[in-house]
Amino acid sequence: MTKLFKILSFLTLVVVFASCTTNNNTAPTVPLRDYTEQYNADIDSIDNFIDSHYMTVDSDYNVTFSEIEVGGTELSIRNQTEYPLDSTMVQNDDHGVNYKVYYIKFREGVSQNPSPVDSVYVSYKGNLLDDTQFDYAPNPIWFQLQSVVPGWADIIPLFKTGTYDTAVNENPVAFNNYGAGVMFLPSGLGYYNAVPSASISAYSPLIFSFKLRKLRYRDHDRDGILSKDEIDPTVIGQKPIDYDSDGDGYANMYDQDDDGDHFMTKYEIIKNADGTITFPDTDGDGIPNYLDKDNH
Repeated sequence: MTKLFKILSFLTLVVVFASCTTNNNTAPTVPLRDYTEQYNADIDSIDNFIDSHYMTVDSDYNVTFSEIEVGGTELSIRNQTEYPLDSTMVQNDDHGVNYKVYYIKFREGVSQNPSPVDSVYVSYKGNLLDDTQFDYAPNPIWFQLQSVVPGWADIIPLFKTGTYDTAVNENPVAFNNYGAGVMFLPSGLGYYNAVPSASISAYSPLIFSFKLRKLRYRDHDRDGILSKDEIDPTVIGQKPIDYDSDGDGYANMYDQDDDGDHFMTKYEIIKNADGTITFPDTDGDGIPNYLDKDNH
């Protein structure tokens, strides 16, 4: 059964990757550039935008950007202090680049942080550095963070969801205290050399403003452990997609048998009535059964 699941999981991944590849290939592309050289050009353009534009944020955290005219007294995005500009470093080993990504928190949110492998319910707007608006969803939409441009999975988890009342309607339209912000993505964390629409040219840095309304924690392999928790707690900043405890080539989040002992993980844990999980350690060696191949 475990082997069958792994085969099906692999085929699923192949289909997903094939779909993404098909979508990218359907969109026109231009010759591939060196990632480091393109990142240097992108971050220069983003820095220039941040220094030459100011922003206006309304009471609902909708943001507009305007260029500071010669002699203008407006504070640049970098110099204004009401919503401080922040940044984080995103290492992409495939590109060989350590990307600096600027972002701003208009409001962090008060409830839950998504992980890079969860689904989020967001409203958003996408702009280019020349102020072209290429996408807009004022009403929230569900996205799997693994299925959108890579930068989302690095920035959205820095925010939290808000609150809402489901007493009247299971699908609330009124949200409060949700996370809201903006991210400035180098093209390597966007579409890079693809041309996904007539509005977006290849190698375009992207600006996304967004509001994080809700999330769904995912359990990709349905083993009872949420995918966000299938990580090595001793490795700081590890992403679930990178943790393969039994070295079989399948990340734990896709592997129903995390220790390769031919006993499914869901039978080596105990799910309690309150939703919490107990991790038995039968042989007392400090390694929970579901990660211990020698516990039988």
